[in-house]
Amino acid sequence: MYKKLMVLAFAGLFSSASFAADGDWTGFYIGGNIGSASGDSQSTVTLGGSWSVETQALRDFVTNNSAADQSPSGTSYGFQFGYDHQFENNFVLGIEADYTKLSLDEVRQTGQLTASPGFTYAFGNTIDADHSYSIRPKFGYAFDNTMVYVTAGWSWTSVDFGSDLLSNGNYSKVGASSESFSSTVWGVGVEHKFASNWSARLEYLRVNGDDTNYTTTFRNGNFPTYSETFNQDFDYDTIRIGINYRF
Repeated sequence: MYKKLMVLAFAGLFSSASFAADGDWTGFYIGGNIGSASGDSQSTVTLGGSWSVETQALRDFVTNNSAADQSPSGTSYGFQFGYDHQFENNFVLGIEADYTKLSLDEVRQTGQLTASPGFTYAFGNTIDADHSYSIRPKFGYAFDNTMVYVTAGWSWTSVDFGSDLLSNGNYSKVGASSESFSSTVWGVGVEHKFASNWSARLEYLRVNGDDTNYTTTFRNGNFPTYSETFNQDFDYDTIRIGINYRF
């Protein structure tokens, strides 16, 4: 529903008076954006140390339930600034930098699961993407007051990962990692001048994130020779509308 409202709002700007514009996109601009983000994250778990003496069934139970496929989602908002140059053949070359505040998180908690008669384990996973920066060249084509474009560049995203494991036998572990992922970003967009110095846009961006590794630690001193190492990746998409003031 939120994405549909964004599209309808942007369509309203397109249908407004087309008095704007000289059709020239050359110049600096600054603006803001708001949108919706959705992510994709998979984790795998490798057991070490004294886990080797446990049964294969228990090891499989722990690895299968510790790992998770997560799909965090939330809102995004931020600002952007950049420069475009329109050539005589109506092609446009530009560059843009932006900052985005993300509310992209998910918490998974299994509750107590039975591993074998008399033994239960509870598993948890968290992911929280807080903000990102990017710098992206743009290549577009102008149809008078409307420009379509593709963009690709580099992004830095701040993400927190976490996991926990607790058994009724007092096996109690927790792990966490805070990362600033450097990753590629690409997308497409359409922008329309609706007044002499104002334009509005609809944009889709895809961030192909990196992955991280972290090892759990003990909440208490029991079972000191057991270890769990997590490998987790993270990608996300953003659909957003924006408005720019063009100098």
